[in-house]
Amino acid sequence: MFKHSHFMGHSSTVNCFRFGRKSGQVAVSGGDDTNVNVWRIRENETKNIMSLAGHSSPVECVIFDPAEKRVVAGSTSGAIKAYDMESAKVFRSLKGHMSSCTTIDYHLYGDYVASGALDTNVKIWDLKTKNCVQTFKGHASEVTSVSFTPDGRWLTSGSADGTLKIWDLTAGKLLQEFSDHAGAITCLEFNPEEYILVSASQDRTLRFWDLQSFELLGVTPVDTAPVTAIAHTISEPYSGKYAAAVSQDTVKLWSYDSAITCHDTLLWNKAGETLGDTLVTDNLQLYGGSFANAFVSIWRVDLTALQPFAPAKKTPRPITPAAAPRPFTPKTAPPPTPQPRVATPQSGPTTQAPSPSVPPPTASSPDSGAMQTMATEMGLETIQRFATPERGSTEYVAELKAGMELSLRTFKSRQKALEQFLSGFWDKGDVHGAFRFLGQLPTGTREALAADVLGNVDLAAVGLDLEACVLLLPLALELVAGFPTYAAVGVAVAKVLVAAFGPLVKDNKEARRNNREVNFAGEERAARCDVCHGYFVELQSKLPSVETTDPRALADLKGLLGEYGWGR
Repeated sequence: MFKHSHFMGHSSTVNCFRFGRKSGQVAVSGGDDTNVNVWRIRENETKNIMSLAGHSSPVECVIFDPAEKRVVAGSTSGAIKAYDMESAKVFRSLKGHMSSCTTIDYHLYGDYVASGALDTNVKIWDLKTKNCVQTFKGHASEVTSVSFTPDGRWLTSGSADGTLKIWDLTAGKLLQEFSDHAGAITCLEFNPEEYILVSASQDRTLRFWDLQSFELLGVTPVDTAPVTAIAHTISEPYSGKYAAAVSQDTVKLWSYDSAITCHDTLLWNKAGETLGDTLVTDNLQLYGGSFANAFVSIWRVDLTALQPFAPAKKTPRPITPAAAPRPFTPKTAPPPTPQPRVATPQSGPTTQAPSPSVPPPTASSPDSGAMQTMATEMGLETIQRFATPERGSTEYVAELKAGMELSLRTFKSRQKALEQFLSGFWDKGDVHGAFRFLGQLPTGTREALAADVLGNVDLAAVGLDLEACVLLLPLALELVAGFPTYAAVGVAVAKVLVAAFGPLVKDNKEARRNNREVNFAGEERAARCDVCHGYFVELQSKLPSVETTDPRALADLKGLLGEYGWGR
């Protein structure tokens, strides 16, 4: 994290802070001094460009219009004032809330403002006529967040009791209500590319909502602190694909295209500060503004240094028995000779004497037993070809030590990966995240860890779903093609998946073949079924060449796959 600037924002306590979304180079703040201050964010500093007066009570919420030509601010008295930045004066005063105005948002395509207040009401204001054109009642507690949908047709609002409401602006009525959160709503953020809402709450979770079907797409594990600001990536090819969620403890990068995934976590400590707003720029820089007392801090995080944007770290491949150090031949060994290979006698006294090119076992020969065995099984010419005449025991020990160090690094890497798997996902109940983490490990570590984990987990008791099947099948395929012990684990995993999801995949494909109706709600399931079907076909094609330590399970898997007719 890079600290961009730290400055005195107001003459008394700062209450709110927001960035301008259009340029990303301006910000606005409000405080107990009743002023609204506008800031210019330069490369390494932030300067005040104007201070707007007009409120008679502390300012609680602020927002720019999409063109960054106006600023709207709400106060503890319930009054809302709109400022024209060219004249630096109030051009609209809006009154209607009976208590503190706590949150505000500006419509993307018109001069409309939405506000929420301590009086539990949500109001829509027309800045051209200065009138309140709509009042939405229904929240049972303080409204903590409001946000227009990207197309401007609907408004979402969240309250202190964790309730989310979706309002139709044209019809003037409630469309949908969600009560899944167990704490006050702290932030609402829309995906810039899709009709998906991300909500954050004091219950320390994020929830992802599909507003086309009004379905909950998923929820994150309980975090250490509530997220108070969310910003999506906006530049291609990442527009809308990742969301940076910021709390007092961490910055986390999430995606939710096919499953809820945390790609990386940046730990920090912002205890004592209130996070006002965040913004992701075109070049993947995350800017944030936080405040404490009368001071404001602006900081920057380079997202290109975090996953999934940073290059993946390489992990050394594990050492196999074939990579063990080669035996050496002392300097006194005779040079190679063009004579025919010396055949080892089947019997006779010479079999008891050491080969001329290999010395008898001594304390300085750490692997003399292995060398003796090689001398009795290999011809002299072969020994000379692979020997290193100019190397002594010191060099041999150094090579052996290097091999051991590489092995230790490999084992430590696997241990670290296992700890991340357990503490970061499995122990938190994030089954999808755990299996996805296994699939993203580097080659060598991935197969070994997948075999260890999947060989010791009762998948039937985990409660797998179709998404878990999509994540596990590639791992099973990779294990099936590996060593016999790995293949046994892969066959066992594939057997569970085919038995559990084979009927669903088959029925789904047949149903779509006979039904031409468009079902948007079922499209995601259909896509996952297609992925599973492809893996099942590939699995069936690989089974004839599989060598496993459990042939009975292999036969059972072949029978299951044959039953559904994949590959034909």
